[in-house]
Amino acid sequence: MRPRHFLSVVAAATLWGTGGVLGALLADDGAVSAAAVAMWRMVIAGGALTLWLAATGSLNPASLTRPMLRRILATGALVAAFEVLYFSSIALAGVGLATLVAIGSAPAWVVMWDWWRRGDRPVTRRVIALLVALAGLVALLGSSLDAGDRALEGVGLAIATGVVFAGVTVVNRAPVRGLGAARLTALAFSAGGLMLVPVTAVLGWAVPAGIIPWSYAVALGVGSTALAYLAYLSGLETVPPFVATVVALLEPLVAAALAALVFAERLGPWGVLGGAALASAVVLLRPQRDEPASLH
Repeated sequence: MRPRHFLSVVAAATLWGTGGVLGALLADDGAVSAAAVAMWRMVIAGGALTLWLAATGSLNPASLTRPMLRRILATGALVAAFEVLYFSSIALAGVGLATLVAIGSAPAWVVMWDWWRRGDRPVTRRVIALLVALAGLVALLGSSLDAGDRALEGVGLAIATGVVFAGVTVVNRAPVRGLGAARLTALAFSAGGLMLVPVTAVLGWAVPAGIIPWSYAVALGVGSTALAYLAYLSGLETVPPFVATVVALLEPLVAAALAALVFAERLGPWGVLGGAALASAVVLLRPQRDEPASLH
């Protein structure tokens, strides 16, 4: 695991932390549905990166092979599903809670997948950390009990979001020869954005109205998405999936802090306890020098 790749994942998680707030602002100020927010996020991100690659002569679509196309379509579909689920969960449960549950659950799904499919049996320290993380998620669920059924539905969607995010990470654990992170991000997001057009047409088509909502959309698409995913997928070149999803727990911490500042959101004592449990799990799951790479 190279330090620059690890720092790329850290940068990605930090940028992602701004996405929930920007998406919520776009939905509120621009009267844009959750599905439309997800669509505009992907279309702007994919379009911006595609134009940049075309301008630098790096796009070269004629060189795409079947393995490249399979990876692009799989990543695009997973990210599209992630975006719709994520912003739908935010609309129901709030930025802080939805992001904590979604990203906080992802490492557990990665470990369970690797254990089931690859036989990577987790060590005792990892089992303890996962139990602590699950306890934290239960506490976060408790923090939503006073908020009504919509918050509970939002938590359920956030858990599904975590499953999909884990899928994005696992699918991209090994790079496809000739398909760099920039091309993958550009083409996958363009494809995913197109996939969301009919979904948005059914669930609620909307165009941001005004300069301020469009500024939210551009910042969400370029900063919180294009640059973030470019950094994340670049980092996966040497950062193992489990480590990447643990580092991504920085996202809900950034999101919760911004949500408190912008929307005055409060998770309450159960939410604070759940966040502390997740933070403890991150410490327990930090990479160890004496661990084989297959366990990360």
